[in-house]
Amino acid sequence: MISIDLGWVIFAGCILFVIALNYIVVKYYSDKHESEAITTIIAVIGLTLTLLCVMLIPVDILNVSTMSKNGTLIDAGTIASRTEGVKMLYYILYGSIIGVSLILVPFAYFFYEEYDENIPVCSRVYAGCKYTVFFVLFAVVLLVVGAFVRPGSKSIGNENIDQWIKDEVLNQNAVESSLLFAIACLTILGFAVWITYTAYGLSAFPIGLIKGNRRTDDDKADLNKDLFKTREKSSFYSSKYASGKSLTEKEQSHLSLLKGKERALEKRSDRLDKADRGIKKVLVIFRPFAFIFGFIFILLSFLIVISLVLAIIDKISSSVCGSACGFLSTYPKLKNPFDIVLLDLAPYFPLDYILLGGLILYIYVCALSGITRIGIRFLWINMFEFSYRKTFPQGLLIASVLLMLSNLCLNMQIVQLAPRYVMYGTQQFFNATSAALEPCNISAPQGACVMSQIGSLTSRIQLGTSFFGIIFYYATWVIIGFFLVGLVVSIFKKAPSKAQYNRYDEYEDEI
Repeated sequence: MISIDLGWVIFAGCILFVIALNYIVVKYYSDKHESEAITTIIAVIGLTLTLLCVMLIPVDILNVSTMSKNGTLIDAGTIASRTEGVKMLYYILYGSIIGVSLILVPFAYFFYEEYDENIPVCSRVYAGCKYTVFFVLFAVVLLVVGAFVRPGSKSIGNENIDQWIKDEVLNQNAVESSLLFAIACLTILGFAVWITYTAYGLSAFPIGLIKGNRRTDDDKADLNKDLFKTREKSSFYSSKYASGKSLTEKEQSHLSLLKGKERALEKRSDRLDKADRGIKKVLVIFRPFAFIFGFIFILLSFLIVISLVLAIIDKISSSVCGSACGFLSTYPKLKNPFDIVLLDLAPYFPLDYILLGGLILYIYVCALSGITRIGIRFLWINMFEFSYRKTFPQGLLIASVLLMLSNLCLNMQIVQLAPRYVMYGTQQFFNATSAALEPCNISAPQGACVMSQIGSLTSRIQLGTSFFGIIFYYATWVIIGFFLVGLVVSIFKKAPSKAQYNRYDEYEDEI
């Protein structure tokens, strides 16, 4: 039997990997002219915490899978200590996420907003604290409301399931209730991020690899045409001024805009000239591999969406009490591709960790891709640009919150993508009726199985407060719909230019 110690060693290595990954991501997008150490640190911490919540799942599964052998559980004391340790780690991570997203990120945002050479640091700290108070109050309200929103007693009509609900769902204190309520509320926002960004990224990222960038010659031709028209308009006003005629205020403003546009086009033209030089010229030979990976990734995206469709259809047929308990299922009846593969790999840990970790990182990259392509917006208003070395610190903080919320939602989606694997791992129990070993599920006799902590926490959220489960269920349908819309948009959208517009192009010489 595999030792749980191996899981913790790999998780420790995963912590270092996740920190390094998020630091690279944050530095990659940070503006090269404007950056703030505090925003970088807080963004890395927040992203690391949410990714670790998901990366902890395989260790959680290994923990419960190694608690039984041939349908017999190990001693109760060992089970209690090991499950309590994993549960406390989840709670520490969840509590830290609430603190970072609702306290540290707003503070860093307003701290940077107050930046000025003439303003001392203490004044910036005071301003940051002053505005962060509202977010602190919001967090307190969530926690207080959550302490009073306690799960009600629900009778399913199955003695084993009713006992499980009593032990796992109803048996929680006010602190656990408030924390889970706050996390559930943030997860709803995470579903909104999935609908807006991640669903689009799941199609846009692989199709972007398949389509690649526009040909340099085509870009150059369009750019020269725009540059010629801009210079022609600019020369008209310049010749009028040279002839001794005075320009009106409107004409002067128009001339200034044309000069700025001309400088921007010239900068883009220079970047296009350098686009296929040096190392970039060598990288062209890897273009076929980008096409191949794009094709593989679009198949993976389809597999993710198909698995979600199967999961939510299955919730209707196998739910213990429908919408009244948040569509909580007893045992999946439909075969889910990820569930089957992960269950087959689970006895050969860390193969299941590698597969699930790869899936998590792929979805993370797709979310990043969606934010990069759509930008940081409020409705139709583009608030901040999010691209390579051009993201302001405020935009970086907002993007980190979006990714944190997306990762929180991923906790719920992993349960849907691989329900049997996530809930009980490879555990089996002896069914006296059929006189055979069967996979564990919530209808198993009391004491026959140990549910994973991520399964227990998500079940408490869905069953304890059923409207969360209902929102999660229908939001998943919306995600699937937006994926299909994003797929159509990605297919028909023009390939991007190799020299995108840079907001510094118009005045970079002055910097």
